[in-house]
Amino acid sequence: MTELKFTDRYQALGIPYPDVDTMCKGQCEGTGWYPESDQEDALWLEAQQKAPTSDGWHFVKCPDCDGTGKAK
Repeated sequence: MTELKFTDRYQALGIPYPDVDTMCKGQCEGTGWYPESDQEDALWLEAQQKAPTSDGWHFVKCPDCDGTGKAK
């Protein structure tokens, strides 16, 4: 029988859980980066120009916190 192990984005990235009082409230939820697949989004287009992907996904820097994961 296969054992499944579930985790969250913080454990998967090896980063500490953010402080809810100081974390970015944007799409990154305190990580500074988030996955984007909207091919009309300017951040996706910029990432696609730098490093094309065949699966349609890029991790983009959060514009709300400029990649820090902290609220401004």
